[in-house]
Amino acid sequence: MNQNSSAFVIGLVGAAITLSAYSQTFFSPSQCITIGLLVLMFGLFIREGFISL
Repeated sequence: MNQNSSAFVIGLVGAAITLSAYSQTFFSPSQCITIGLLVLMFGLFIREGFISL
């Protein structure tokens, strides 16, 4: 999988985590949003080439 595809998949995972903040009970909503945004930023860093997989 190339860099763009892996960043896209990581971005989708981050978006899903962020959007599921109010529909799950395992984490609090603020923790879920924070984790989702961190995953989105990780995907952005991969896309921009700061981090390579």
